[in-house]
Amino acid sequence: MNDQRPPDHDLLAQVIWEQTRRQGLVHLYTGDGKGKTTAALGLALRALGRDRRVAMVQFLKRTKMKTGEIVFVEKMDGPFTIQRFGASRFATEEEKREVEESGQTVARGWEVSKELVKSGNHDLVILDEVTHVVKQELVPLQELIEVVRDKADSLELVLTGRHAPPELVEICDYVTEMKKIKHPFRNGIRAREGTEY
Repeated sequence: MNDQRPPDHDLLAQVIWEQTRRQGLVHLYTGDGKGKTTAALGLALRALGRDRRVAMVQFLKRTKMKTGEIVFVEKMDGPFTIQRFGASRFATEEEKREVEESGQTVARGWEVSKELVKSGNHDLVILDEVTHVVKQELVPLQELIEVVRDKADSLELVLTGRHAPPELVEICDYVTEMKKIKHPFRNGIRAREGTEY
């Protein structure tokens, strides 16, 4: 892709180049294969390399265990934030209770997500596992569609999760389906630090 800025004397070309560069599109990573969150984090890394501001909301992944991306963000202490809402499906009963008591619920995460997408304060926003909370009817599909349609014009928005409904697929600009062909879990290999989490 040619990302070369046009010569200064061509004002119209400059304006068009700048508008295109700032046009935010919508990505959807779905399917039953590994790699949806990983792909979103790869895009975040690319954006951070270009001095973009990145925010990520992770649904249904909150546990006491820190994943690699959380450790990275804490070390970085910069323009990348991750917030988690809703207990992981692997969380203990105690962890689930703590999520409820702390107010870090899916409902609260959805309010935070809507504000992030609407505000225009970030260049890239990732809503990780958002299709999963839609499937569980914790967030209405129509509300998610409205958030996508009403996002800040310059915002690059990423949605991840299995079971993406056709209505969501229809309005996204990029749609990638991760298909599971083989996974080491079938052979008894558990999730590994630094690869799966």
